[in-house]
Amino acid sequence: MSQMEAEQVLAEAIKAGVDLEMLEYNLALAPEERARQHDAALAMVLELKQAGERMRANDLAVA
Repeated sequence: MSQMEAEQVLAEAIKAGVDLEMLEYNLALAPEERARQHDAALAMVLELKQAGERMRANDLAVA
């Protein structure tokens, strides 16, 4: 890939909303730290999903 092509790809990524600073930050982390962050984010998503399911179940019970 030429320098010009690389710059075009980066410009398109930025235009699409890719946060290059966050990407660089995360790539600078050790793989183990990235895995820990992933696990923490996944745990939060699962907790939010369960909370939503409980909320919907309560709404159905009240209705």
